[in-house]
Amino acid sequence: MARNHKLIPIASARPPVPAMTDEDAVALLTRIVAAQSEIAAAGPDPQDVVDAITYRAQELTRSAGAVLEIQDGEHMRYWSASGIAGNQVGLMLPVKGSLSGRCLEEGRVMRCDDSETDPRVNREACRSVGLRSMLVAPLYFRRQAVGVLKVVSTTPGAYGDTDQRTLDQLSTLVAASLYNAIEHAQMRAALEQRKGQGDRDRQQSREGRERLEAVLEGAQLTAALQPIVRIADGVVVGYEALARFPVEYDLSTGRWFEEAARHGMSIRLELAAARVALDQLARIPADAYLAINASPETVCSDELKSMLEAHDMRRLVLEITEHTPVEDYGRLNACLSALQALGLRIAVDDTGAGFSSLRHVLRLAPDIIKLDFTLVREVDQRPRMQALIAALLTFARGTQAELVAEGVETAEQLQTLKTLGVPYAQGYHLGHPRVP
Repeated sequence: MARNHKLIPIASARPPVPAMTDEDAVALLTRIVAAQSEIAAAGPDPQDVVDAITYRAQELTRSAGAVLEIQDGEHMRYWSASGIAGNQVGLMLPVKGSLSGRCLEEGRVMRCDDSETDPRVNREACRSVGLRSMLVAPLYFRRQAVGVLKVVSTTPGAYGDTDQRTLDQLSTLVAASLYNAIEHAQMRAALEQRKGQGDRDRQQSREGRERLEAVLEGAQLTAALQPIVRIADGVVVGYEALARFPVEYDLSTGRWFEEAARHGMSIRLELAAARVALDQLARIPADAYLAINASPETVCSDELKSMLEAHDMRRLVLEITEHTPVEDYGRLNACLSALQALGLRIAVDDTGAGFSSLRHVLRLAPDIIKLDFTLVREVDQRPRMQALIAALLTFARGTQAELVAEGVETAEQLQTLKTLGVPYAQGYHLGHPRVP
């Protein structure tokens, strides 16, 4: 990643894009989701991820080439390139006087129909690549615009409104893949620095396993319930059960599950969390459902099925959480279908940010799609997020699924979601997780 990135304020407005039919919108989003899933599967190496991004952007827009540029001080550096721009990796161009620079400043997709007549572009640079028209979309890393994703054509006027919408949605979705890849690379570098600390690491590993065993054998897990609200009238329709661990260990919930994965104890911990969650079903209103979390691996365990069958399945929702690829969707679908036949509903968690969440939406046909908080966090400020959520809402309606927005923390976010037509939401603004 280039250093010394200039922080660019996010634009608050963008020009309207003509509406698509619901059928076209669903078809477009399906293609973009498939591309995002392939990008996420490219692996943890940042270069592999950005190369996959440029290739898929070129393919989706039927372009002659694509470039991922990163801002490096007063210049834009070609980090990855494909097609006719493939031999330009490492090229440095001034930010000032370029369409890429203007895209960063305004925080929206920009289109050039002819580089020979458009005063906003660097004409000589365009000639050196051999392009005549292009689309440029901003890329965000840790909530800052740091670069652009650009597709190019050798002919003028090559792009229309659908191409513009495609690149806009793709650039928004790939931010999570880029973030995860870079985070993984940073973690790997940190591990390299810890070489020679093997004894200490082994000791920490032993302590981690002992903590898990103590919590599981001592039945020290509890469940906090967070309300899920119907936005139109504020009625609570369900509760998500969230695992809570003893506070004296001072570890986040995520750390506990990461540690369980390292020790091969994921299923055991998830089953324990599901057990205490199901104990809360009798304590919530009879017209509300209870949502519990489980990974695909745990979903297919006989023990979980037995636990669920002991309750009214029509009041239960199973949220699929996943951060590694599913190896066998056929087996997972069979497990889920058997549970759905008993009345249980399926939800896909973290849609829009998880490694495989968007692929799950396509492959598992869930009853509920839960929008990740990263899509909701700035929905009242960023029209790009509004457009993406509107597309996902259309997609959900087309597949007869319900949409739930997670992480709602302000009245402004809630009002924007209501205006967009999102039916359900949860978050601190609507209710904190509480242990009954």
